[in-house]
Amino acid sequence: MPLFRKKHETEVFDAGFGNWNFRCSCGTHGRPVRSRQEMETKARLHREAAARR
Repeated sequence: MPLFRKKHETEVFDAGFGNWNFRCSCGTHGRPVRSRQEMETKARLHREAAARR
């Protein structure tokens, strides 16, 4: 088990063609979706799941 936890900072960005995606400082990214709000929710859920680990 690591001695420190990696901070998960997410960023939602325009992936082109009307799609939105997110990337995290840990290297994780989502699949492009049409709704920015849905992608922001997925990014928030990723941060919350990482906090529980």
